[in-house]
Amino acid sequence: MLEIFEQEATNVITTVITLLPDLLGAVLMLLLGWLLARFLRMAITRLARAFNTLVAGRFYGTNIEFARIPTTVQQLLGATVFWATILVFVAVSVRLMGFAGVAHWLERLVVYLPSLLSGGLIIMAGAIIGSASRKLIAHAAETADIARPELLGQSSQVAFIVVGLIIGLGQIGVDVTFLIMLFGIVLATVLAGFSLAFGLGAKPLVENLIANQHLKLLVKPGQQVACGSLHGRVLEFTATGVLLETEHGRTLLPAKLFMEQSLSLITSEKKDGN
Repeated sequence: MLEIFEQEATNVITTVITLLPDLLGAVLMLLLGWLLARFLRMAITRLARAFNTLVAGRFYGTNIEFARIPTTVQQLLGATVFWATILVFVAVSVRLMGFAGVAHWLERLVVYLPSLLSGGLIIMAGAIIGSASRKLIAHAAETADIARPELLGQSSQVAFIVVGLIIGLGQIGVDVTFLIMLFGIVLATVLAGFSLAFGLGAKPLVENLIANQHLKLLVKPGQQVACGSLHGRVLEFTATGVLLETEHGRTLLPAKLFMEQSLSLITSEKKDGN
């Protein structure tokens, strides 16, 4: 019994001594990877902060100031680089230890890592550009005195985020055919809604524009006209209407009114006969 115990202990010690160099190499590799990962995370974070400082200092008060990298994105970039570096060194350490099966699985993950990182970077870039575009477009719309500028900015942000998400997932390897079809359907529905709303809202304007062009062929400024119960002298044509001088003062009538009601041109002979 004692001899069996001594034999087993000897085998264990021999195995440990045999694996000790590989074990020490794996531990040193993990330590090196951890140090390098911390350094890269710190470098990425400091570069992002330096970029923000440069943008805030040189472009303060301009639209480019909005292109700063948010703190959450900085932390996400740092964490991604940190764990990606750790994963690479863990795969090398496992290979040194002789665990071929685990090492093969980790190496496949490491080979897939560039596509995963590039897809993640594309998604983050879409979020960053979307955030910057929201502020830029909202600021430009507000400067141009456009109604609801924040809504325009948010729409552009959502568009950039969705496009970045679709491209990023495609880079990772996810089948985005359904997402592209869904995005196309939603975009077509929104554009159709905007077109319908614009068409319905612009209908009176278009009618007045067309009627005004026809009126200019029939009536000249200075002529006396009668439209329904209104009598007056044509002073001028606006873009969509006719300015009349009546006995009650100046009256601006929409051009389509002259097409919907009876229009009479009062000549000077007719006026003298009355």
